[in-house]
Amino acid sequence: MKRLKRVLALTLAAVMLFTLGGCKKKTPEEVLEAATKKMSKVTSADMIGNIKMKMSSTSSTSSSLEMNMGLKMKATDMTSKDMKMDMDLTMGIAGQDMVIKAYYTDGYYYMNYSGQKQKQKMDFTAMQKQMENSTGQFDMSADNYKDLKMEKKDDNYIISFKFKEKALNDYINKMMGQMNSTGAAGSNTNYADQVKFDSMSGTMTVNKDSEITAQKINMVLSSKEDTKLKIKMIVDLKYNSIGKDVKVTLPDDLDTYKEAPAASTTAPAATTAQ
Repeated sequence: MKRLKRVLALTLAAVMLFTLGGCKKKTPEEVLEAATKKMSKVTSADMIGNIKMKMSSTSSTSSSLEMNMGLKMKATDMTSKDMKMDMDLTMGIAGQDMVIKAYYTDGYYYMNYSGQKQKQKMDFTAMQKQMENSTGQFDMSADNYKDLKMEKKDDNYIISFKFKEKALNDYINKMMGQMNSTGAAGSNTNYADQVKFDSMSGTMTVNKDSEITAQKINMVLSSKEDTKLKIKMIVDLKYNSIGKDVKVTLPDDLDTYKEAPAASTTAPAATTAQ
C-alpha cells in the first residue's frame, strides 16, 4: 500500500508539472522572438497597406498638408536573385491623385508613372532595401522595442509597443527618405537631426503559427527647425497568404520601358516622378 501511495504521488507530481508547464503564459518577448524567427524564413509576400500623413503649422499663416498612400505588393523568391515583385502605389496629395506601378524581375526595377515607363538595372540587395522603404516596414528585432504588452484575442496575440530612440531614428530616416525626392534610400541626409518624436507607438498581430499578420504604427513628430510644425503619421500594414504560394503578375511590355542609369545601392523613389 505504501509503495502504491508513492507511485500515485509521483504520478500526480508529474501530471501537475506538465499541466503547469503547459499552462505557462507566454511573454510578449517570447511571442515576438518566435514571430521574428518565423517571418525571417518567409520567401514570398502578399501585402496591402496604407500610410496617412498630415503636416500642420500653428504659425500666423496656419496651413496643413495631407497625404494618403495606399499600396499593394506581391513578391516571390525574396531571398534570392530570382526575386520577382509587382507593386501598386496610389498617392493623394493636395487634392491630386497619382498611380504608380512598379515591378522587379531579372535584375531590373521597372516603374510606370502616368504612362512614363522607365527601367533601371538594380542589384538584389538594393531592391530589398527599396521594398522596405516603399512599404514602411520596421525592423522586428526585439531589441528595437520597449514597454511591450500583450493580450490574447481568439487565436491571436495582440502586442502593443513603443520604439527605442535609435530605432525611431532609423525608422524616420527610412520613411522620410522615401517620401522626399531629394532623400531617397541611400542618401546621406539624416532626418533624425531635423525632427523630434513627441510620441510613437504601435500594435502587432501575431497568429497561433507565430506569423505576423498585421502591424499599425502611430507617430507624432515635430520639426527641430520650425517648432510650430507638426507631422502626424499612421502606417497600417496587413500580410496575406503567409507561407503560401503567391502569384506575381508582370506586364507584357516590359521590353518597351526606357532604360535609365543603373543603380547598385538605391532605387528610384516614387516621388521622383513628380
